[in-house]
Amino acid sequence: RLKGYSVRIGHLDFHPIGLSLDLEQAVIHQTAHPDPPVAEIPSLSASVHWKALLFGHLVADFEINDPKVHFDLRQFAQEAKDEVPMKDKGWQDAVQAIYPLKINRFAIYNGDLTYVDKGPFKPLHITKLNLVAENIRNVQSAEGTFPSPVQADGVVFDRGTIKVNGNADFLAEPHVALDLAAQLDQIALDYFKPIAERYKLAVQQGVLSADGSFQYTREGTRIEVKQLRLDNLVA
Repeated sequence: RLKGYSVRIGHLDFHPIGLSLDLEQAVIHQTAHPDPPVAEIPSLSASVHWKALLFGHLVADFEINDPKVHFDLRQFAQEAKDEVPMKDKGWQDAVQAIYPLKINRFAIYNGDLTYVDKGPFKPLHITKLNLVAENIRNVQSAEGTFPSPVQADGVVFDRGTIKVNGNADFLAEPHVALDLAAQLDQIALDYFKPIAERYKLAVQQGVLSADGSFQYTREGTRIEVKQLRLDNLVA
């Protein structure tokens, strides 16, 4: 079902009594650049979202534990030049094939994300990533709002932290709508050297802390920075 990617699943357990499904050791490869794999998912559980069932809606609860996502410049460039946009690559169809119910709650615990650019630079790395999105199918709220609570936090570049709280409308057209508040603390700037160089900027060291909000809707994108602090900056 996927275009440009392949998936290998190590083990699968189906539990008919609770209508739940467990996938273990799933590995996702980009066809053009299969090594290293784009994602490794040791554990994915899908089940009926019992809280939504109390409101008369039969939807799914997805939980992923300890995933590792790795993307490098080659894979990123392949994605950028691919004529098939990400929304048409079949990811939703693939998830639907795993478990027939539409997802209403999606959670990631202890995720690990790495992006490797060119040159002898440190990779962009986020660890201990936790993300929970509720009410994705909008089974409890009216349309025209941001009905789905979203929370995320993680460790950025070993010592910095990021926290995101807000709401989303995952059913909005033509794309997901977001209304989020974010806090960044002690983010090391030297990790951004390869990206900064593309814009003819040089960042040697320093840390960034910021507090702001982000809204992304069909009307446009709005970013508001309430507070920004740079410490020990060397450019």
